[in-house]
Amino acid sequence: MGLASGYPMDAVITSKFRQNKLCSSVEAERLLSFTNTADPLFMFGAVAVGMFGQPELGVAIALAHYLSSFLVGVIYRFHGRNRDVTTEEKKQKSGNILVRAFRELYSARQQDNRSFGQLLGDSVKSSMNTILLVGGFIILFSVLIRIITIVGLTTILSSFFSTILSIFGFSTNLAPALVSGLFELDLGAMAASQADAPLIEKVAIASGLIAWSGLSVHAQVASIVIESGIRLAPYMVARFLHAILALILTLLFINPAHQAAQIISLPVMTIPGSASPLSFWLLRIEQTGYLFVLFTALLIAFSLIFHFAGKLHGLKKKYL
Repeated sequence: MGLASGYPMDAVITSKFRQNKLCSSVEAERLLSFTNTADPLFMFGAVAVGMFGQPELGVAIALAHYLSSFLVGVIYRFHGRNRDVTTEEKKQKSGNILVRAFRELYSARQQDNRSFGQLLGDSVKSSMNTILLVGGFIILFSVLIRIITIVGLTTILSSFFSTILSIFGFSTNLAPALVSGLFELDLGAMAASQADAPLIEKVAIASGLIAWSGLSVHAQVASIVIESGIRLAPYMVARFLHAILALILTLLFINPAHQAAQIISLPVMTIPGSASPLSFWLLRIEQTGYLFVLFTALLIAFSLIFHFAGKLHGLKKKYL
């Protein structure tokens, strides 16, 4: 869901997991630390295309973002081990993972016991509340940035960030982007794309700001998880760690990813001059259907791998 929807959907899901006692508090902190990521549409569309005007940059930004998020998850495997609660594991049900998934889906649907109309209404209400929450926090922090600019606090922060950037050999012109990105992600990424600095540095700073996600997103997450009792301090540390790793990986990936994207990239909606609109859309449907079949085949392949791996693990425990 983090890959598909971005901020703050994973905070919503993790909060529900904790409220329904599907995970412990420390497990929720670990889960929130690396799953609350930006969505591909934002990185490719808004940042790479809209702000930098170079779609090829989206590959490096997204690759660095998700790989660094995975690394944060691995690191947070050791977070809160002294607070782990050992519980008796339920006996693993046999059968294919897809079959078991549909069984659990049916069981959860029976326990929920809401009609389709009520589910639809609740989902619309929840989504609209989330949209208003996100938009409200963006406006709030945009106003906050303007206030601290008027009172002169941004000048102090810019001097601080300029010192840090100069230590690591980055252009000090990127300091205002860090100040804006500290509070609001979109404003910070936009400022980075417009700064008078080398492209590789601008992209790296923008990638780090996307991973940091800004105090605006942190406030959104806090307002969502506060009812479930999830501590926010581990999440904040994870965001800082994610930002550092994403910035470093972007510097490593930007050149090879940029070259690879130029080779394999194709126009999305270009209609050949000799093709009719009908044949064009039929071709698009065929391509979409091919991708859907490929994605389904991958899911089935992964389910079979997990199924046989589980069987081998069971046989190993039985004979050892």
